[in-house]
Amino acid sequence: MAIGGFLIARLSSSRLPQKNIVPIMGKPMILHMAERVARAGCIDKVIITTSDDPTDDPLEAVAHDSGIECFRGPLDNIMERIAGAARAHECNTIVELLGDNPLVHCDLINEVVEFYRDGGYDYAANVSSDYAVSETEMKLFSIGVRVQVYSRAAAEQHTGYGDYMANEERHPCAYIFDHPDVFKVGYVEAKGRWAFMNRPELTWAVNYPKNFELVRTIFEAQYPADINFPLKNVYQQLEQQPELSLLMGGE
Repeated sequence: MAIGGFLIARLSSSRLPQKNIVPIMGKPMILHMAERVARAGCIDKVIITTSDDPTDDPLEAVAHDSGIECFRGPLDNIMERIAGAARAHECNTIVELLGDNPLVHCDLINEVVEFYRDGGYDYAANVSSDYAVSETEMKLFSIGVRVQVYSRAAAEQHTGYGDYMANEERHPCAYIFDHPDVFKVGYVEAKGRWAFMNRPELTWAVNYPKNFELVRTIFEAQYPADINFPLKNVYQQLEQQPELSLLMGGE
């Protein structure tokens, strides 16, 4: 059963155009992310999963030049794109990772995949405020390091939830985790070894120029000493440089 790490990315973002290929220390941001994802022992293949819109041609070129697989599918129907990528690369298990979450770490990926396997789930993720849960119910992770794992069979069922696919307000996987009566859904909480990430007020996602500056600052501080720097180092850096929190969130 092949497990694919699918990096969902596009270059037509209006808030930070071409953010996935803006360089950090001379390397496009998405290649730093691919490097971190590839270190997860559970991942068999890393695939940059982008759209077939011409605006994403440079992203395919970056993938090709770096020897990373690239799949292109519909711009607006993201789940059809993901399902198509899983079919093309013969992956029965999908690890969906947002291309603007470059700090995600292999240890967290391995943990969520193990949780998914052991629980026999259709869908599993490290829980954050992106989901309809409260802090009193679960220990939430920060936003921007989300790992979603689900079966290709579950992904293929997106065709039966057209109202979800046509709604830009809904996450592509929402039809799965909104229907626990149909799909077996489970969440990894920010506790135990991940308790330091129980900071739901923080966000590491790169959506705006200032967010990119945050991630660039972290990589410049951490990468030279350890190219696979752990997430604990990131949170420690924030403690030492609390002003970095000003670079989070919207503008």
